[in-house]
Amino acid sequence: MLLAVEAKHYCPTCQLSSASSQLEKGAFSTLPSTSSQTAVISQLSEGCRARYASLQRCLASVGIAGWATARLRRRIGVARSADRQPNLRYFRYHSELPHPVPAQRSYKRRPPGQGWPEQCPPIQAAQAFGWDVINPFEMRFTRGQDGWEIVEGIEVGGGDLEDRSGVTTYDQDNCWSWDPEQVLPHRISPHVFPEIKHQVKVSTYLFLQTPPGWALLMSDIPNLRRPWLVISALLDTDWYSPAHPWHAVIELPQGSSPSDLTIPAGEPLCRLIPVRRADYLAGEMKQDDFARLFDKGQRWLQDHGRPSPEDDSGALDITGVYARQQRKASFEVRDSKTRRSKKK
Repeated sequence: MLLAVEAKHYCPTCQLSSASSQLEKGAFSTLPSTSSQTAVISQLSEGCRARYASLQRCLASVGIAGWATARLRRRIGVARSADRQPNLRYFRYHSELPHPVPAQRSYKRRPPGQGWPEQCPPIQAAQAFGWDVINPFEMRFTRGQDGWEIVEGIEVGGGDLEDRSGVTTYDQDNCWSWDPEQVLPHRISPHVFPEIKHQVKVSTYLFLQTPPGWALLMSDIPNLRRPWLVISALLDTDWYSPAHPWHAVIELPQGSSPSDLTIPAGEPLCRLIPVRRADYLAGEMKQDDFARLFDKGQRWLQDHGRPSPEDDSGALDITGVYARQQRKASFEVRDSKTRRSKKK
């Protein structure tokens, strides 16, 4: 077992860093037991608040960040939701419209053990990464002679926004089609409109802001199969703030079927993911680096895999092990009025 804090007089950060080097040498092959976890946390309850960021990196390096992060926050009171600065700030156009919600690991209930792809931990991690914008009103579309038509649009008045913020703005439709005569914010050429007439713009009813250096990726809900999809867009929400709520562009089915389509109220409309703006670089690793990477993966497999009675090929079963060691991000929504937090 990994007992990372046996020496009580050493800084827990250094102790965990030392354990990390021993782990890479193969000295430890299992994650901490419950008693070991308690021992680690108890040693971190004094004098570690200022070194939490460094400590968290050490925890990740020894493969225990998954269980440690939440417990450490509760135990030593570091980086609590009420104290953190939001990665995404929003303001609703109307106080009765829905808040964004943390994304879900699964959007469909499936019986376990049947091989559904969306139960794969990496797929679930992608599905749970970010916040979902909730569609506040039912939207119905029907096919007309020139493509999809909105059956009944809804206009939300700006009075509530003015009462809460003192800001006066235009009333906001919940959805609208492209205008072939559009000139601003950009012109739509005659040959372009037939290619996009099956698209509709839908208001999120959210004003959005991210910290300097952070953009916001708006996309479809990952792996959620629907007859319509959201066109991905990267929003410069750290410097640009339009006079209206942000909207998503959705693409309705082309062809002759179906003849009508409904997007119900309460449906997750689109995904919001904060993205740090940087100069990213991909490079092919050297042969020795790849050999070490491959060897590290094989050592992990030998340490954590187990023979399967249903497979005589020699392959090792890692069912459940990857999920337990998976390092997950958490997304919360904090109500600025009541300070309540919703977490996934």
